[in-house]
Amino acid sequence: MLCLAAVVGILGALAVLAFHQLLLALEAVLYGSRHGLVADAARLPPVIRAVVPALGGLVAGLVLQYVLWRGNNETGADYMEAIAAGSTIPLRSSLLKSAASAATVVSGGSIGREGSMVQLAALSGGLLGKVMHLSAVEGRFAVACGAAAGLAGAYNTPIAGALFVAEIVLGGISVISFGPLLLAAAIADSVVRNVSGVGPIFAASPGVLQSLPELLLVVAVGLAAGLLGPVFIVALNYTHRNLAQLRMPLWLKMGLAGWAVGGLSVIRPEVWGNGYAVVNSLLHESWLWQSVLLILVLKVIATVLTSGSGAVGGVFTPTLFVGAALGTLAGGVAQLALPGASMTAFTLAGMSAFLAAVTHAPLTAVVMISEMTSGYGLVPALVLASLAGYYVSSVIHPGSIYARSIPQNHPTQTRPMTHL
Repeated sequence: MLCLAAVVGILGALAVLAFHQLLLALEAVLYGSRHGLVADAARLPPVIRAVVPALGGLVAGLVLQYVLWRGNNETGADYMEAIAAGSTIPLRSSLLKSAASAATVVSGGSIGREGSMVQLAALSGGLLGKVMHLSAVEGRFAVACGAAAGLAGAYNTPIAGALFVAEIVLGGISVISFGPLLLAAAIADSVVRNVSGVGPIFAASPGVLQSLPELLLVVAVGLAAGLLGPVFIVALNYTHRNLAQLRMPLWLKMGLAGWAVGGLSVIRPEVWGNGYAVVNSLLHESWLWQSVLLILVLKVIATVLTSGSGAVGGVFTPTLFVGAALGTLAGGVAQLALPGASMTAFTLAGMSAFLAAVTHAPLTAVVMISEMTSGYGLVPALVLASLAGYYVSSVIHPGSIYARSIPQNHPTQTRPMTHL
């Protein structure tokens, strides 16, 4: 199984790199630069900035409705369904959904590129399982290793990539299964780093939060994230359910959602994209709290509309942005009482807390944020924030943000709240 995991790790890394290069190439063709979607949006005239996401949604919707579906609604399982339910990942549907995702992402849709990266990496594991004629159980695990490799390659977080699959998708951590997942993730991370030359995705100096007043404020950040996380989940599910019931073609719904996102981006160009550029800026630059609050509200609306319209992509990075904005706002308040408190540390605590609140995976959240910044000195504060966010959120809304992709009888959906 370890040999299989190693090969899947390499294949998953190549899938991540290929999709990333596709997005960079499309960005260069459309905008003449590779400086990021927020920078591209800022350089565009307001009218063009409003129209581009609508055109991207239109193209993505046409691909999904008339190329992928061909008269039916069978789009094939995503990697979470395939791992949790033991189903297969069809090659054709995965490639077409990735093409639709690329159209949405590169046109400024408020959705993450990591969804397709992980899907393609998981697909590589599934295809390898078919070639090797693996059993159903072994093939399912090859898909899981691919998903871990995809997440690790997308975020350069090997331990968190393995934890994500084990904690959220498989529903538990065991030594037998976690070893191969970690190996696949570590190899994928190593391949991506060596080929692309990237380091930690958010290279920040996190500082420390260790005094009692600081830690109490960190817990308050976690409690706030725990209250807001269910609101975010419900908003996503409500919008997805109600837009799905509208009697209009998918391409029109996605085009109108893109138009709305484009309109919001006229107010602030930071609405474009998955939020990575804004998170990076929050970690390294000073912001007015009014600007952070405005972008937070606009970004949440844009993400809910983009995802709810049926766009293919992840909400992981937009979730990190929401947490970063929440933490930055909390850090501004904290500095009023504790002038020496680290704003960056509060931003990271907010990211970890909100991620735990919406995924219901506090361990993954803590490790993910630590690996993203190489800031392990902040772990105690991240643990407090993440546990507070998780416990409050899981009581208010037992289902995580991924509940729609995982069967109801899965361990992650049925485990009782015995911790209270």
